[in-house]
Amino acid sequence: MHNNAPQTEPSILKNVLIVAPLSLIGRAGTFLIYIVLANWFGDTAEMDFIYYYWGIAVFLIELLSAASAYSVLVPLLAEARAKGETEAQRCVQSISSLYITIMPGLCCLLVGISWAVSQLFFPNAGLTPSATISIVCGFLIFAIVSAVRWMLKAILDTYQAFQLPVIIQGIRAALVIGAIYLFKPSLAWFSIPFALILGEIFQVLILFPRCCAMLNLRARDLKFSWQETPYTKPFLRQCLLMMGAAISDGLNPVVDRGMGSTLGSSSVSKLDYAFRLCAIPETLTGVTLPVLLSHWAKISSSESDTENTKQLQQSVWQGVMVLLVLMVPFLIAFYIFRSDIVAMLYGHGKLSEAGQAHIASLIGIYLLGMLPRLISRLLIRAHLARQAHRTVFTATLIRLILNPFLNWFFMRYWGLEGIAWSTALLSYPILVYIAIAFWRQNE
Repeated sequence: MHNNAPQTEPSILKNVLIVAPLSLIGRAGTFLIYIVLANWFGDTAEMDFIYYYWGIAVFLIELLSAASAYSVLVPLLAEARAKGETEAQRCVQSISSLYITIMPGLCCLLVGISWAVSQLFFPNAGLTPSATISIVCGFLIFAIVSAVRWMLKAILDTYQAFQLPVIIQGIRAALVIGAIYLFKPSLAWFSIPFALILGEIFQVLILFPRCCAMLNLRARDLKFSWQETPYTKPFLRQCLLMMGAAISDGLNPVVDRGMGSTLGSSSVSKLDYAFRLCAIPETLTGVTLPVLLSHWAKISSSESDTENTKQLQQSVWQGVMVLLVLMVPFLIAFYIFRSDIVAMLYGHGKLSEAGQAHIASLIGIYLLGMLPRLISRLLIRAHLARQAHRTVFTATLIRLILNPFLNWFFMRYWGLEGIAWSTALLSYPILVYIAIAFWRQNE
């Protein structure tokens, strides 16, 4: 007998309206951490070393959890939950055992490789050997604890308990800043990874009991086991696909910056400044994606294939229409006032007026491909909800393969703007591929 989730769960619109503002506050808190670090520690060689390993930790978190395990666990757990709460417990027990066993070893391996590479760039960052090892190990622990936190968030998001993770994410920023301030005199540079670890542990300590209460499990029920279940193989297979997609997607900016560096000094900086401003629409819409993934995974896990297919199609296209209504005016205004925005944000320092105009030009090109990119991100969540991870991987691989060739071709005629044109124009065929794949899958 199936034990489906209660029908009293909040609607998708209500969850979006509640979660989106809270998530934006949390992201603003993360940005505040960077501002504090810039004012307290400056841009010394030691900070370069710290930012290098912080970047490695963020990459590991994306690779092993945020862009892979999280996206896989939500639909798998929704499917198990549709069969009954006992099956949901079994799903979480088997996957958490497998994940917690494998993930720390992978983190250590990848950090070891990063350490070897860093010796080429940071042979002497001005740190003592003990401080260097402490910082590297600190960011390793930060990555591992954060990965666990993402898995707990996946469980709560599946049960549509969105508020708690985003609320404590905002509180975490204040905790991190306070810890850095308190421990900076005694721990010096290590106070940064130490504070980040405290912030993640704080979240885990709050989320873990909530997850256990949701699943009606006790901590001792989560035992380590290599026993194979119907969930372990699909989880590993789908995680590998999503990790491949994360690597492919993450390499595109690297390729753009690498090819842009051949066009002379300041080229990479201008691309980066333009791309960061163009990330604003993605940030505004990205806070709703966890809510959409959870709701669509619940729809896809219901018993009636015909009924859930129609319901999923209707919900997805409603999401597309809402996105168009909200973002088209925003993108038009962004495009019209892009020069003023650049002057307001970048025009108070050493950046010349010619440089600002160049950045505004790049932003204008990027914005021409922003709407299909936003729709693609939304449709990707629909594919993840139906566990069509191969489609997502293929889409990112197509972009990774075509991007260098289009960069090379357009750079011959338009220089740095050619890289922006490549990114913008590629958004259209990628959207067509993702949309056709979704339509065929739901026939």
